Amino acid sequence: MYLDHYHLRLKPFQISTDPQFLWLGEKHEEALAVLKYGVLDNKGFLLLTGDVGTGKTTLLNALIDSLGDDTLVALVTDPGLAKMDFFNFVADSFEMDKSFKTKGEFLIYLRNYLHHIHQQNRRTLLIIDECQHLNQKLLEEVRLLSNIEKSNTKLINIFFVGQSEFNDIILRPRNRAIRQRITVNYNISALTASETAEYIRFRLDVAGGAPALFTSGAIKQVYQFSNGYPRLINIICDQALLTGYVREQKHIDHKIIAECAAELKISGGTTHRKNLATPEGAAHPGPQAAKGDERQLDDRESKGSDPLNRILPIILTIVVILCMGLAAVLALSRLPGDKETLPITVEPKKTIQEKVAKVSDPPNDDVATKQSVNASVKNPVPGDSGPDTDTNTLLEPVSPGNENLPAKITTPGPETIRETPDKIILLSAITERFGAYPEILFDFNSNTLDASDYEKLDIIAQFCSQHPQTRLVLRGYTDKSGVRAYNIKLSEFRATMVKTYLVGRGVKDSAIKTIAVGPDQDGPAGMTVPYDGKRRKVLIEILATTLAE
Repeated sequence: MYLDHYHLRLKPFQISTDPQFLWLGEKHEEALAVLKYGVLDNKGFLLLTGDVGTGKTTLLNALIDSLGDDTLVALVTDPGLAKMDFFNFVADSFEMDKSFKTKGEFLIYLRNYLHHIHQQNRRTLLIIDECQHLNQKLLEEVRLLSNIEKSNTKLINIFFVGQSEFNDIILRPRNRAIRQRITVNYNISALTASETAEYIRFRLDVAGGAPALFTSGAIKQVYQFSNGYPRLINIICDQALLTGYVREQKHIDHKIIAECAAELKISGGTTHRKNLATPEGAAHPGPQAAKGDERQLDDRESKGSDPLNRILPIILTIVVILCMGLAAVLALSRLPGDKETLPITVEPKKTIQEKVAKVSDPPNDDVATKQSVNASVKNPVPGDSGPDTDTNTLLEPVSPGNENLPAKITTPGPETIRETPDKIILLSAITERFGAYPEILFDFNSNTLDASDYEKLDIIAQFCSQHPQTRLVLRGYTDKSGVRAYNIKLSEFRATMVKTYLVGRGVKDSAIKTIAVGPDQDGPAGMTVPYDGKRRKVLIEILATTLAE
């Protein structure tokens, strides 16, 4: 779209990984060397963690490309599988050419297969990406796979790649066994200010652009808003190139960067979290490779011998007892007979489903709420066992004039989006509130989003995160006024802006397709988008037909 304008051969800041744009800073080269050593030396369990957008996938692809043909790699990109689905996926990735119906059948075949691979002087590497999504049972199954070994060597290397919260998972007492088996643990941090400048100029050079396309002030602003995260750097820089192209500017300055960051709702100054499960968090800020997390575990457990740690629970217990006694005294002083009575209001905690309902508020909130409540009382949800077991029950405050009346109990009606135990967002809930094709509306010649748009996109992004198979198609539309070429360009810009925001919220770039429809009428599923009504919009098509509601 903007290649000719900036004299570029390629788009320099694509979100998807491209080997041509592989840039490895000092910390990335160190991580690659340590992880490759762990694989070639059959270290068993390896772990690479980092925040969202720090370049884990890029580093992972570089590691796979650096391994020779003597290493057989199985990559699991979606660990949210059932147990047998996971086993069969691993078998297919290892080219076993066999499917399994039971765990025992799989383990017997895998054991013989690994011994056969070892006799050929080859290695096996099982990579589990997004490992923070592993449930507890499947994590234990993965640990048990490492028990297939010979007396003097490991027959399978297992490589966990995930976000920093996976360190919290393996620090749980129940995961002590798997924590002690991790021999290589590396946490990749964000880029520094100087590395950010090198990264931007490197990608511009590969794309055929001038290094001075971004001014030094613009690069400083990029670092301030991205905090050195490569994915955010790409998002901001790509948006800046689009903005500069629309305004016909040949250079990107700090003002454009600040404007793009505001449009994308990106604020700078985020502090990077340290984690005791990583060598980085336990020792010092510089990225370091770990030969195991035994030292971190010993540090944590040794705290139990600190006298202060032994006394602290006793002090807290005494404080709690005193508070309970004080509460009892106050309660006795408020026995019936007091003339002053205060109403009590219990407010429920808002859920993500309530956010969905809030986006498309009805014209009269009070009337709509009462109708929903009345409908739910007349038609209770099947399977409800009463107010004692319904976690979504709301207690209305008792008015001072009706102290003798029991509190009314209201429950959400069947049309209300209910929070499931695992807080999963259903596609039916999204379509019920936003329609089959959610719309992001724009004002005339505008490319800004309002608060309701951001909330709507956040919900869709969370749905995509919970359902990785989901694909999105974003179609940009304009009215028929003005030059057609400009309208096409404007519709593409708006669709790309929505895509950029969704990617920044964790949706995979490869899962989103943008279409610049402009003033035309082409719609999803063969439908026609009429010219009447609001045409300046981005229409979102959610392709999730494989999901079970």
